[in-house]
Formats: sequence, structure tokens, C-alpha cells
Amino acid sequence: MIEAIHTPVGISEEEASAPALQNFAVARCRDAWERAYQATAAKGKTLCSAHEDAAKAYRRAMPPLSGHQNICDFIACAGYGMLLGAIRESSATTAVSELM
Repeated sequence: MIEAIHTPVGISEEEASAPALQNFAVARCRDAWERAYQATAAKGKTLCSAHEDAAKAYRRAMPPLSGHQNICDFIACAGYGMLLGAIRESSATTAVSELM
């Protein structure tokens, strides 16, 4: 299925032009992160809780590990997620096992 690339919610124009976000799967994961973060913060919860909820949403939005393109997109999302802090290096294997 072909889907249009869109600018994720709540990010600057500069960040939106980042090469990683030109990948639809990475943009979708980043959008899920931002929406969850904003929703938790709006409820008045701590920033730590907002980051934890956002990280879970990011991981749930990652593509399935089936098919060549999905696997490539999964790797791209995992790399970007580590840079974003949605996937901690120390728990990367746990994050992958949550998705299987």
C-alpha cells in the first residue's frame, strides 16, 4: 500500500526536513511519539511519564518484521528511535521482543 509522506505533528519545519523523516515509516513512528507525549503532558502527568508513554507509542507504530521493505523501514525506525530516545540502547532487545 502506498501512503503519502506527511509532516508529523508538533515538530519544527527544520526537523521536518530531516532526511530520516522523509521515510514514511519513520515519520509515522515520530508522529506517534509526539501525539502520545503531548496527550500525556496535557493530562498533567510528569515529563518522565510523558516520555515513557511516547516511547511505547513509537515502538507500537513500528512496521512489522515481514517483507523486505518493512524490515528496512523497521531498521530505520529503530535507528531514529535510538536517536530520539524512544528506544534505549540498553533495552533495545526488549523493545524488539515487545513487538513480536
